[in-house]
Amino acid sequence: MNLSADHYKSIEELSYRLIPPTLIAINLEVDETDFLEELRTPGTEIRKAFYKGYLKIMIETREAIIQTAKNGSNPAQTELIKFTREINHRLPYE
Repeated sequence: MNLSADHYKSIEELSYRLIPPTLIAINLEVDETDFLEELRTPGTEIRKAFYKGYLKIMIETREAIIQTAKNGSNPAQTELIKFTREINHRLPYE
């Protein structure tokens, strides 16, 4: 699928805003099936753009949770413990 640099930027911005991939494809006016296939294929530009935006918001959210947990928020501390367990579970497999 050949997209312009503006399309890739839009994919990144929309995924940052947690818009589902199908809706991103509709917004870009591209075939949804082709878009999803490219998204699932490692190394494609669509996949890189999507996850770049998605990871940005994930990082920002986790940083906010960490800061809130440090400030004493019990719900944030609970969420931080979940993240820690998730990472500890994944590390042996990577």
